[in-house]
Amino acid sequence: MNEENKLAYPKKIDINSFPKEKKRHRRKKRFRFFRNLRSDYDEWRQERRTRKAKNHRNRPGFGDRLLIFLLGPIADFIDDLRRERELRKTLKIDRRPNIFQRLYWMYLENKEMKNEEKVLNRKIRKAMSFDFNEDRHVFSFKDEINNIKSVWKNLPWKKSRELENMTIASLTILITFVINYMFIQGGKFLVATLFGIPAVWRNMQTEFNIPDPSPLWTYGSVLSVYSVGPFLLFITGMISLRFHALSKDKSSFAALFHLWMYLNAFNLFFGTFIAGIFTDRGFGYLMGWLFIPRYIEVPLGLFSVFMIWMIGFSAGKKLIAFAPARQFYTSVLPQFFIKSLYVYIPISVSLGLLLLIGFNHRDFTIQLVYLTLLIMLTPTLRFIPERMT
Repeated sequence: MNEENKLAYPKKIDINSFPKEKKRHRRKKRFRFFRNLRSDYDEWRQERRTRKAKNHRNRPGFGDRLLIFLLGPIADFIDDLRRERELRKTLKIDRRPNIFQRLYWMYLENKEMKNEEKVLNRKIRKAMSFDFNEDRHVFSFKDEINNIKSVWKNLPWKKSRELENMTIASLTILITFVINYMFIQGGKFLVATLFGIPAVWRNMQTEFNIPDPSPLWTYGSVLSVYSVGPFLLFITGMISLRFHALSKDKSSFAALFHLWMYLNAFNLFFGTFIAGIFTDRGFGYLMGWLFIPRYIEVPLGLFSVFMIWMIGFSAGKKLIAFAPARQFYTSVLPQFFIKSLYVYIPISVSLGLLLLIGFNHRDFTIQLVYLTLLIMLTPTLRFIPERMT
């Protein structure tokens, strides 16, 4: 059939032979909501992973944190010295005169002071405060007592609050000391049982029923038994120090507990080492088995004294945080009052209770550890100009 016939007689086309149009199925909005929610969650999780990885890279390791803890008190001490030097520089802006001019000024100042002292003594002898029979001045000491009384009366005292805080501080010091001491004796007892060494609890401490020449006392058993206690104290002190740093309210009971927990832990850690040098027990017994000579033990003991002093130096600022009002830490005398009530008296009461109940009253090592608390409290006697919160 030619082209003309095809056009003349067109072929009928079946409509059903064409492919049908596919209808788009619209997803319901609820599936779209869950899909968007899923995508938002994936984006948040990816951002969280990225941020966590970044923080993990910037976070210091255990060695860095340990180094910061050991050098932190020394850095604070150096900062205080640097601050004092800068203050002295600001006070001495002018050029320093030569030595002869300074000596001449000192002579004039001493001469003026002596003249003022003569005039004052003449006035005092004429006053009624001078006792001619005993030939002494009685007004200076009386004025000091009157000043102390006036400062004491002007402070915002509250008897119920102060008695409650003193009781809580005393019990906290007592409990934390006993807990840290039990770590030493409990760790010693458990490790001794692992080596098959018979041990009993007697006179508030772990005692062994075998003599020193016993074959059970080997090099490994002695090192393990007498080193596990100090190791537990060091770990406990680091954990308590971390908890105290993370506490938001530095004047809460939790902060007080963590503070005395790590103070007593480090005091027992370094104090037992100092006591072991004199008693050859505990750390001293361990040093004998390690064959460490005296010329190494003594510098380590001096380093322990220095560390106890520095720990007390850094803890002084933390103790001021428990002052109930600003008037207690703005000047020297009120700060001494509040530290006496919250620190010195509770420590005396807690140590008195330990001795009263017979807690290691025959152990000379623990009695020396009690004395190391005085070394720790010595730097807290200074005036602390700022309050750590």
